[in-house]
Amino acid sequence: MTHFIKPYLIIIVTLFTLPSFSQADDLEMFDMDLSSLMQIQITSAGRKAQDLADVPAAVYVIDKEDIQNSSATCVPELLRMVPGLQVARISSSKWAIASRGFNGTFSNKLLVQIDGRSVYTSAYSGVYWDTLNLPLEDIEQIEVIRGPGATLWGANAVNGVINIITKTAADTQGGKVTATMGNHERGSASFRYGKQLKNDLHGRFYVNHHAQDSYTYLGDKSDADDDWQITTGGFRLDNDVGIKDSWTFQGDIYHGENNQWVDTLWIPDLPYLIRAQDQVHTNGGNLLGRWEHGISEKQSWTLQVYYDFTTRDEIYLEQTNHIVDIDFQHRFQVKNCHDLVWGMGYRVVKDDFSNSYQVEFIPDSQTNNLVSAFFQDEITLLKDRLWLTMGSKFEHNEYTGFEVQPNLRLLWKPGERHTLWASISRAIRTPSRAEDSGKVMTYVIPEPISLEIPLLGNSDLNSEQLIAYETGYRYIPSKDFSIDLSLYYNDYRELQSYYQASAFSPIYFVNSMEGQTYGLEITTAWKPVDWINTKFSYTYIDLKMEADNNQSFQIEQVTEGSSPRHQFNAQANIKLRENLHLNLWGHYTDQLDASSLSGPSNTLVVDDYINFNANIKWTPKENLEITLAGENIFDNRHLEFIQEEFKSPVEVERSLYLKITWAL
Repeated sequence: MTHFIKPYLIIIVTLFTLPSFSQADDLEMFDMDLSSLMQIQITSAGRKAQDLADVPAAVYVIDKEDIQNSSATCVPELLRMVPGLQVARISSSKWAIASRGFNGTFSNKLLVQIDGRSVYTSAYSGVYWDTLNLPLEDIEQIEVIRGPGATLWGANAVNGVINIITKTAADTQGGKVTATMGNHERGSASFRYGKQLKNDLHGRFYVNHHAQDSYTYLGDKSDADDDWQITTGGFRLDNDVGIKDSWTFQGDIYHGENNQWVDTLWIPDLPYLIRAQDQVHTNGGNLLGRWEHGISEKQSWTLQVYYDFTTRDEIYLEQTNHIVDIDFQHRFQVKNCHDLVWGMGYRVVKDDFSNSYQVEFIPDSQTNNLVSAFFQDEITLLKDRLWLTMGSKFEHNEYTGFEVQPNLRLLWKPGERHTLWASISRAIRTPSRAEDSGKVMTYVIPEPISLEIPLLGNSDLNSEQLIAYETGYRYIPSKDFSIDLSLYYNDYRELQSYYQASAFSPIYFVNSMEGQTYGLEITTAWKPVDWINTKFSYTYIDLKMEADNNQSFQIEQVTEGSSPRHQFNAQANIKLRENLHLNLWGHYTDQLDASSLSGPSNTLVVDDYINFNANIKWTPKENLEITLAGENIFDNRHLEFIQEEFKSPVEVERSLYLKITWAL
């Protein structure tokens, strides 16, 4: 797919034929006071539109102004600004991203969605971040819930939920072309065009190509050969049918290639373990339809259906996944004191694996079903002062059967400028396909006889369990300052670990670890003068794990050391002139005490680092924007994470690029 289109050629042809557009919306966002920003509508926390200030949960919103002002070129880089998230770049195309701990390549306690579609692989219940190639200009906002969201979104929404919401077709009319070139951005480009098709029907389509150059190996400082490119195309249609009904139909298709060096077992030839260069091929597509019907001002329902198809071909495994998901929800109000939302869902996942000696799934093809229902009631105890929210999710899955995930939340507004909230929630993470029926050959002892030591799935695994206690406080003393504080204590049971009877026996997945985490997240926004906006955030987290194993896998140390204890983030957006903006963004990440290296028994400390980014945006004409940006400006290169599987550590390098945006 990358060969049938070269977006940067489109740019050369179209640059001379484009009329003007207005950037008034962006300037208007810059001029909003902070009390208005706290009234941004979000939907992920309660499956309904709510003001940010009225949500009884730890919520952060990356809005379109944040996206425009950042130096990020992809979604994972945007997530660095969210307090409570741990974001580390592993290589050119790979990230470790988690909420409130348990970070890793296979982070499995964070649910990620795009417009309500779960970005999910059944192999390990995680996210392949290299396939999320969205045009950042088309994102309306990214809503991040830190803490459990399982009551509304189900299993695997244990430590957080990320919902990426794209703009409607009506908000992206006309055309827009972007081109990016730099020392690591190898000719990335996108094209988007939107049009009003009928009176109430709007549509858009886009093509987005992202190309990333390789980084550097930690050991010998040689080229890591981990360059990456992906091309995505898609469309969206939005239609208002009268006053009460509306529908959306959208879809995407992508093809990507990224290179990597892997340590792989090769049988029957000695030396068994070899280092090989691998080119990963990723393909996928999806279709989503949503119908919303407003019965009255107090009652509405939504029906959403999507189909998702993905393939991924690596040296040790080729996998194909088909997902069909149906979701219905109904909201209604009773006597102005009960705001109820309930719904039902059904998901079917069919997978197919081409096994290798190193990684096997038994059976190599399987179909799993998930049936769910939920309800949540927001009860007004004191008008405009006190609300109680209670609800639960009920699910039946193929691995652990019936699961219940309730929550209880209280929101109190003692005054117009103060908001306090507290909650207690239960969430579970169901076993992945790999943990249930996978086989990974960890190593082979060649002499005196060939002895294989595999890591085997366990069909008797239970779900990982969390009881989360949270509280928070929001304060807006003036239109120019706000503060948002969250505290939490998480109690985990039945966490996944490993068991080995002897040094030469197979290793099994087991539920033999438990632990507690507690932390603090503070975010402040301050507008000292009309032409400067600033944001500051600080995150503290501490993990204490205990595992009951008779073999030392250091799983406790790896888990505890997988997330930085301290993180600090600072942003400053400065309007130098009406058509000239300077954006500064820096974040500090504490050291990782025990990041995993090629398996659970080897560890390596990752030093702390400061990543400073800056860009200057110039609008010489109303329809033209030129951006000069730098990432990791004050550090030539640094290590951010060591991934768990078969790879050598890679250092992230300084990146400089020029971006041109021209709109129809």
